[in-house]
Amino acid sequence: MLRWIANRIVHYVPTPERLAERALNELRLELYQAEQHVLNAQMHAAYYRARLTFLEEVIATGIEKVADKRRGQLEGSQALRAGPKLTEVVPEIRTFG
Repeated sequence: MLRWIANRIVHYVPTPERLAERALNELRLELYQAEQHVLNAQMHAAYYRARLTFLEEVIATGIEKVADKRRGQLEGSQALRAGPKLTEVVPEIRTFG
């Protein structure tokens, strides 16, 4: 019985390799989270950059010209997104008789 307990203790003792493996997994998770923070920060920066550009353009040219320009861009991008229309193919029904 004591040999079994001793084997179990030796089996579960935190060795440097096991500690390094656990630390590696934790560091991978922290790296992933840090990369997500960077991506979120870049997205926020792009958002505020676009807002600043929009407001500067409104101040410089007026809201009507900016709205007309953006409306034209929106219509053009929707036409590109729509693409060719697919038609439904209905198989023929044949009757024998």
